[in-house]
Amino acid sequence: MNQFKQERVFIVLVIVFCVLLEHIQSVPLQNETRHRRSASQCNCDCGMVRRQMRVVGGNITRLHEFPWIAGLSHGGEYHCGAALISRKHLITAAHCVNGFDVRDLSVTLGDHDRTSADRFNHIEVRRLRSVKKHEHFDVSTYNNDIAILEMDIPISFSDKMNPVCLPNADFVDYSGRVGIIAGWGKTEERGDTSDVLRKVAVPVWSKQECYNSGYGERKISENMFCAGYVEGQIDACQGDSGGPLQLSNSLGDMEIIGVVSWGRGCARPNLPGIYTKVANYLHWIEEQLEGDCICQKGGRFF
Repeated sequence: MNQFKQERVFIVLVIVFCVLLEHIQSVPLQNETRHRRSASQCNCDCGMVRRQMRVVGGNITRLHEFPWIAGLSHGGEYHCGAALISRKHLITAAHCVNGFDVRDLSVTLGDHDRTSADRFNHIEVRRLRSVKKHEHFDVSTYNNDIAILEMDIPISFSDKMNPVCLPNADFVDYSGRVGIIAGWGKTEERGDTSDVLRKVAVPVWSKQECYNSGYGERKISENMFCAGYVEGQIDACQGDSGGPLQLSNSLGDMEIIGVVSWGRGCARPNLPGIYTKVANYLHWIEEQLEGDCICQKGGRFF
């Protein structure tokens, strides 16, 4: 009888142990919870624009028209563009940071006219804690031309500084859609960089149209796409590198679909701008953020 009771107690203890073990295994570690945090848990919205500030043409942007645009500086001198995607992180081109010491780099947010007398009243300057260049970036072909910048101090979101949305993971063909480039790059091939943030609208080319361009198929990888005009005249230029090519999604939010990467000259006929295809790197971007929350798409306006 005692042996039968002991066996029952043992069985009960085994069952209790198994239940506890299952419960423990179902509770994720703190770091894992942070890594799996979804955008819906973030108390913020991305890609928010002012209704009166929708792009309808023109060249010079309105003040804070694209509140995610940032300037990347090297040694205090403007060098490339970047786009804010979280409170601590920006996206840019790998070639913009290739070979540079992180201690020599900084980013400026909320900027518009770099010669304005009250410029320092509304901009935020951040040093960088880390630069995460894509591990397979090829400096000879510019394949995988993408990098994530981590700021030393997070940004507080406002109508002056707000993140752009990342594209959906699902395949979307943007061919024929018109995207917007904004930056302080050169206004002409042999000119100087712009003091004021400027914008241009460029149509996205199909893969075949891109292959038929003056570059040929061999120079265009699956991680790139073309945007611009066959006749040239309108394009990104030196200094715009690293900045976003953005367009409005179905919710009315602006999302970054490309990063300004390379091109032959500026605005030359049949030589469109080449952009890094952001949708190909969503998993990689998530890994680089290390749990930092990305704002959700909400279709809201300032």
